[in-house]
Amino acid sequence: MPGLNSIPSPLRSERIHTDLVRLLYTALPQVTSVTIGVVVGAWLMAWRTGSGWDWLLAWLSMVMAVIRLGLLAAFYQSRADKDLSPAAARRWECAYGAGSLLMAAVIAGMSLRALSGADAGVQLLCLGLTMATCAGQSSTRVACRAWIPISTGSVVLVAFAAGCLLHPDTSYQIVGGLLLLYGYSHIEACRHGAQTIVALHRAQRSLARRAAHDDLTGLPNRAAFRECLSKASEHLTRQRQKYAVLALDLDGFKHVNDAYGHAMGDELLRQIAHRMRHALREGDVVARLGGDEFAVLQMPATEREAAVRLAERLIAEVSVPYCIEGRSIGINVSVGIALAPECGDGEALLRAADEASYEAKRAGKGLYRLASPSRQWPLTA
Repeated sequence: MPGLNSIPSPLRSERIHTDLVRLLYTALPQVTSVTIGVVVGAWLMAWRTGSGWDWLLAWLSMVMAVIRLGLLAAFYQSRADKDLSPAAARRWECAYGAGSLLMAAVIAGMSLRALSGADAGVQLLCLGLTMATCAGQSSTRVACRAWIPISTGSVVLVAFAAGCLLHPDTSYQIVGGLLLLYGYSHIEACRHGAQTIVALHRAQRSLARRAAHDDLTGLPNRAAFRECLSKASEHLTRQRQKYAVLALDLDGFKHVNDAYGHAMGDELLRQIAHRMRHALREGDVVARLGGDEFAVLQMPATEREAAVRLAERLIAEVSVPYCIEGRSIGINVSVGIALAPECGDGEALLRAADEASYEAKRAGKGLYRLASPSRQWPLTA
């Protein structure tokens, strides 16, 4: 399961961004209702005035509706809601914003046309569409990408306010000034909404990560490793690919704790975890199961020798002395190796690797053993 081990801060930011874009495309009820409202309003306005310009706006509203609703459909048909890369997320966000701005342009054109005439009903209709667009976008999930509701709201508000300010009636001019004042409130509401949604997503990801990771080392914990192993077992078995689990048990860690204290023992565990993480290939997973026990999921492991080479590399890395608070500390690790499907899969594979690691520990220090129900493989390091 890529990404279970250390996740750099920029990558976390990218994942939050993709989450927000997915959230943006769940606003189907709001997009549909406002889009239909604009289409109905544009055709009603054209029917009441009979103006060629208003008929043009009516047809443009239809084009806008097809683009906006088609974009939502394309997002789900492409399965972007399931698998969305950071680059694709930026493209989908820009596309959504462009569709929203196209809708704003239609409403702005309707408002300017309505306020240049004397039909109070059409003017009221355009005011309703303007306020519904601003309120709807600033108070819903669309606010997660603040630039979209801010730019959309600014276009429709400025257009209606300009039409009012140019109107000869003083009451219209006052409404225009109030709308500009409301524009400031709209921008602040969008910014606050975006900050709140982003903070919520960061908190959710942080809680999820803490629940799945060991606080001391930052490695996945036992629960996360078991979930990863279960998913990998299902996927790799279906693909008929082999994989391996390595169970690692530190040799002499209790002596370090007793001799130097738990603080130094904790620092030693952190450094060991760091070395293990950098000894793996991309895609492999190392986890701390608890205490001085670790586990590695190697996927795929095309042959037994690949798992053996990894075990030897981990033993070599871990056994290099550590310098902590001016002291040189040496430690070894015993490794048990279990390969699928020969030794089972999922949880059974982890148990087989555990048993092999105990056998390695009984045989000495810094050794590995291969688990095999049939004992057809040599058990010497």
